[in-house]
Amino acid sequence: MKDLIIDVYMDTMCPWCRMGTTSLQTALKQLPEGTKATIRSHAFQINPGIHPEGEDYRQVMIGRLGGVPQFEARMRQYNETGAHFGLTFNMDSVKYTPNTTLSHQLIAIMPENLQEQLIEKIYTAYFENGIDIGNVDELVEIARANGITDDAGELKMRLIKGDGIEKVELGQRNAEKLGIRGVPYFVINEKVSLSGLQSPNDFIRAFENS
Repeated sequence: MKDLIIDVYMDTMCPWCRMGTTSLQTALKQLPEGTKATIRSHAFQINPGIHPEGEDYRQVMIGRLGGVPQFEARMRQYNETGAHFGLTFNMDSVKYTPNTTLSHQLIAIMPENLQEQLIEKIYTAYFENGIDIGNVDELVEIARANGITDDAGELKMRLIKGDGIEKVELGQRNAEKLGIRGVPYFVINEKVSLSGLQSPNDFIRAFENS
């Protein structure tokens, strides 16, 4: 099998994106020895108009889904489907629908070899611990606590100053060009596209066809 370049369009507050990334990693572990896979993450904001300070998660989701019963059913779905992929979703602890611009900036300014680790830590902070990932201090602490930065003050100033925003906006523009309306969305070797949550076997088939 030839080497792979996998473009992943995702949002840091998207449960399906977290599950999809985990499924992708499971598939990559099954690649023939010596096959190189490069993952390139791109920002896609599900709720770009959310206030910078975030909004009440329950109210936003009830409004989007059409009622309390639908909201409660969706929360159970996240918990149950996440468990299928070996992931924990403590949705009761999630209080904010964040504006994810800063989190995408943080990913964008990190060296590529640290981005996957950082994305995983942001997912864990939000979905397991209910941390407000739209808050710059919380994001910087995630990076510091996980050894991703050793200068929290400088990193905070870079985010406030807008570092990385060009790459965030580029990801959004590229998604529009591709006609992407939801995430996760995967493009393999700029040839095969997969939309939505996929099984590891789905990825393996796509790798073979790319």
